[in-house]
Amino acid sequence: MRALLVIGCLTAPLAIGCGGGSSGDMNYAGVNGVVTLDGKPVGGATVAFAPKGKGSMSMGLTDAGGRFELKSATGKTGAAVGDHDVTVSLSMTVGGPAVESKADDLAPPLEGASADDARASGPQTRWIVPEKYSKPGALQASVPSAGLSGHKLDLVSK
Repeated sequence: MRALLVIGCLTAPLAIGCGGGSSGDMNYAGVNGVVTLDGKPVGGATVAFAPKGKGSMSMGLTDAGGRFELKSATGKTGAAVGDHDVTVSLSMTVGGPAVESKADDLAPPLEGASADDARASGPQTRWIVPEKYSKPGALQASVPSAGLSGHKLDLVSK
C-alpha cells in the first residue's frame, strides 16, 4: 500500500503537466528518435521533453535499440511545438541491506572501498547514462509543427 502511495505522489505532477498553462490550446507534433551513449544504443532510459513555454512535459522510454517515442503527460502523442529542455536518465540503485546480489554483479565499488563496504553503507545510485544528462539544460531541442522523426541524442560518457 505504501508503495502505491509513493508511486501516486511521484506521478501526480506528471499528470498535471509542466511548463505552466493548459495543453488544450497547444499544438503537439510527433517526436521519435534514438539515444546512444558512446555510439551504442541505450535501452531502458527515460527521455523527457519539457517545454520552455506552455504545454505538458512529454516522455518516453527507450527500447533495446535506443529508440523512443514521446507521449505527453496529458496523453497526447508527441511533444508541444516549440523549444524544450531535454533530459535523458538511466540509473540503478546498488548496495544496502535490501539488495541481495553477488559482489561481481554490482558496479565497481568506490575507490578505496570494497563491494561489501558499499552494501553496508546503504544504497547508492549508479548512473548508466551520466547524471549530467538528467539535469534540465544539458540538452535542448526544438519541435517544429511537422514533428521530429529520427531525432538523435548522441551522448558521451566523459
